[in-house]
Amino acid sequence: MRNREIKIFILGCIGLCLPFFLIAAAASREMLIVCVSLAAVLISAFCLFTAWRYRRLRQLNDQMRRVREGLYQMNPQDYEEGELSILHSEIYKVTVQLRESAEQLQAQQQFLSDSLSDISHQLKTPLTSMMMMVDLMQQPDMDPVRQQEFLRLIAAQLTRMRWLIQSLLKMAKLQAGAVQFLPNSITIRALINKALSQAEAEMLRNNVEWVLECPESFVLTVDENWTAEALGNILRNCAEHAPNGQIRILCTRTALVDQIVIEDNGEGIDPQDLPHLFERFYRGKNAKPDSVGIGLAMSQQILAAQAGTLSVESTPGRGSRFLIRFVRQVI
Repeated sequence: MRNREIKIFILGCIGLCLPFFLIAAAASREMLIVCVSLAAVLISAFCLFTAWRYRRLRQLNDQMRRVREGLYQMNPQDYEEGELSILHSEIYKVTVQLRESAEQLQAQQQFLSDSLSDISHQLKTPLTSMMMMVDLMQQPDMDPVRQQEFLRLIAAQLTRMRWLIQSLLKMAKLQAGAVQFLPNSITIRALINKALSQAEAEMLRNNVEWVLECPESFVLTVDENWTAEALGNILRNCAEHAPNGQIRILCTRTALVDQIVIEDNGEGIDPQDLPHLFERFYRGKNAKPDSVGIGLAMSQQILAAQAGTLSVESTPGRGSRFLIRFVRQVI
């Protein structure tokens, strides 16, 4: 009798039925029996309904307990109509939101863990190498010429590490959606020239020529700096794998799509590497020893953030073809 609802019902039944029982008893014994029977049926029906309702409430309570324990499975079809159905529907909606939030948090935690692991892996090797060179330089009989060579190598490693850290920070900002893109109209020639200036050192090192086949009137509305960096990464990749070769840059426009094609006549990409080419820190079979595997992944993120796409076609021994597409805004 600790349930307040049942107490109120019993007291209410007594208060309502007692006058009728007294009137029925005064009228006839048969009338009293009918009233008592009817009251018993009503009370039994209420008790059955209450038991069913409390069973449903216990089920909802069990579901909430499972949600609290991290189990987010609920069947939205368990209830049909009524207040309990509304309550179940609201609980289901909250459960779905909690599940999505938990999945997003888990993905973010996994991304952070992978990022820390990647950073540790990428920085460990050059740091170990520099520590060994510093130890050797501390030897009193170290040749001055050798010391200068070690200093040059250390400076190169530090430059590479600085670039790597900056690239990782950029990728983290892109992944978190923290980059503010500032689109403006720019001719494709100006954009390509800016990207070529970023890839110039790699192209000179590998004696790579380039050919630009884009009309003067070709204009894109993109973030100039970020898009130039994305194109520069692609150009560097092509130059790295096409020594003494050529890079062609072509532009086409349709009613729906602006397309930039960057193709080389280098060694091409192994078919097994193609599905993974834009994964962060992926190094294919033809990767150079000092390759990090971050440039193409960053390019894809930059372009995707501006409603662009990046894909690649390649034939081993004949070169690679990168396709950048931007959907045109139809006015």
